[in-house]
Amino acid sequence: MLKKHSFKFLILLILFLSGCSTIEMKIYRTPENINIFQKIQTDFIPKKCLYSSINKTVFILEKEADIIHIYKNGKEINIIGGLGFTASSFNKLADITLSPDGNLLVLDSFQKKIKKFDIEGKLIAEINLNDFIEPALFAVAIDETYYIYDNASKEIVISRTLNHSDWYTFGKFQLNDPSKIILGKNEITIYDEQNNSTMIFGILGRFRNEMKGNIQIEKQQQYILKNHFIYHPESDSKFAISTNKWNDFSIKDNVVLLSDNEIWIGKLTYNELSEK
Repeated sequence: MLKKHSFKFLILLILFLSGCSTIEMKIYRTPENINIFQKIQTDFIPKKCLYSSINKTVFILEKEADIIHIYKNGKEINIIGGLGFTASSFNKLADITLSPDGNLLVLDSFQKKIKKFDIEGKLIAEINLNDFIEPALFAVAIDETYYIYDNASKEIVISRTLNHSDWYTFGKFQLNDPSKIILGKNEITIYDEQNNSTMIFGILGRFRNEMKGNIQIEKQQQYILKNHFIYHPESDSKFAISTNKWNDFSIKDNVVLLSDNEIWIGKLTYNELSEK
């Protein structure tokens, strides 16, 4: 019990101190281009795509089939998952993310497990989520802190151990039906596809803003996904212009764009630093 109260007290103290800070120097870089270094054609609609810069490996979620495609050097090297009860099968493939070491983490909502695979698709470990009711989305910080959205309670759990005594929660009565969680350096962006709106929270769950559109933040700047490009409002610039209609994107470490049958992976380039 002492551990539970101590953890929550520490979180509240950090939130209070960060809220009291009045001196902030913001450094901005204006984006110049997105250098696309890989394009992948698919015969299915990709729901999510991850690029591991450490291992130069691509993981693509085909949610309707409960499988994950693994690409290396532009070629598919393995397919893992599918419905079943083997160690590497899934019963309800809910979400994928990268571990800090660049390997693949997979959330099975029905089994209430996070499964870890290496870059070739070999199962490494399993983490049980017995204290969750319906884990649906997740992200992992560099220090291996987990952010897991439970669709039953409609809130996000922050925890290192995933034990209920180590939980800190946020988002209840604010989150409705989120479709993705992106964990940035200073913020969490949560996109609701049905409402086409993005909620932004501080890294410890303090609400900041809600905006219309599919929005991501990189280097303290906003990027909005339009039908055929990424829009940067501050400079009025358009990036990754395509005849394809983009369904989703992420700008964390690398830029990843998804259409009905194609994936683009690239890197943002910026000009010199300037203070604002």
